Amino acid sequence: MLHLYAGNAIVAKIRAIFGKRLTAADYAQMARKRDVGEVAALLKENSSYALTLKNVSETTVHRGQLEELLKKDIFYKYTVLRNYDSSDSRFYDFILVRLEIDEILRCLMLMRSHESTDFVIDMPTFLLNHASFDLMELARVTDYPSLLECLAHTPYAAVLKACLAENGEDVDPWTVEHALYCYYYSFLLGEIESQFRGQTREQLKKVVLAEIEAKNIQLMFRLKFYYKLDAGQIKRFLYPYHYRLKASRLDEVLEAESYDEMLTALDFLSKNGERIPEEDGIEPYTHRLCYQLEKRLLRFTTNAPVAMYTFLALREIEVQNIVTVIEGVRYQVPQEEILKMLIL
Repeated sequence: MLHLYAGNAIVAKIRAIFGKRLTAADYAQMARKRDVGEVAALLKENSSYALTLKNVSETTVHRGQLEELLKKDIFYKYTVLRNYDSSDSRFYDFILVRLEIDEILRCLMLMRSHESTDFVIDMPTFLLNHASFDLMELARVTDYPSLLECLAHTPYAAVLKACLAENGEDVDPWTVEHALYCYYYSFLLGEIESQFRGQTREQLKKVVLAEIEAKNIQLMFRLKFYYKLDAGQIKRFLYPYHYRLKASRLDEVLEAESYDEMLTALDFLSKNGERIPEEDGIEPYTHRLCYQLEKRLLRFTTNAPVAMYTFLALREIEVQNIVTVIEGVRYQVPQEEILKMLIL
């Protein structure tokens, strides 16, 4: 585990990096740009992104290339911070496990649409030497047997086999995604429980459970109002963990007949029990709740694992904000509308 001197060093380093984060004024300036190249040029002036983007040509860069470089930057910062720990704890693999799951799901999506050859086009090349399976072999997958063969030596194979045993090869993508993320959360919370004690354990559990709950709330709204599933069907796709949304309150939310009633049932999430503003949208609202919690923990924690986890979560939000700005600029969305969509 991180020794005291290493822990102090990692917290100090993380706070130094986080101190260079983009501000509301930076986003406003980005949202005024005319194209992706101008956004990239502005980001190159920020010391936190200058090294990653130093070889980017503002005249030829496209959205996909810039997004991959920004995600690569997160992974690079993760590997640098990971080197401070000399233990064999798998907790610090959390970001790698999540990236691997995302690639498996992307492979499945392309496989179902018979477009498997497109996998390599958007492959995150920075993962090639770090993934627990061969990404190039994953790119050649065309069916479930070849997928299981590719993942044979990983925990993901057992998860997929269980899905196939229960549903057959026509298993729907939601079921697979749910099963893989159940594995991820079980792995993450299990590592937290076994590797940490006291305040470190409690803070990590708090932030992870808050993130899971945000995902569950988003799922409830999406499945109820876009896919018209009933309460029993929705419960199948929720992750079996709770933070503030206990079982009795969950039933009340799921039994609500309208969007407005669901928002009212969730008013305990808002400050002073005020009603959640409908214009915010439930997904941005829950993302902001997590953002505020992660920012608060990073500001006050003295525990290196907590600092590392929250910093990487906040960095991912920042990259998603940048992607949102880029998309808005590409499609000439007014500046004020772009800024409303950011998680700040």
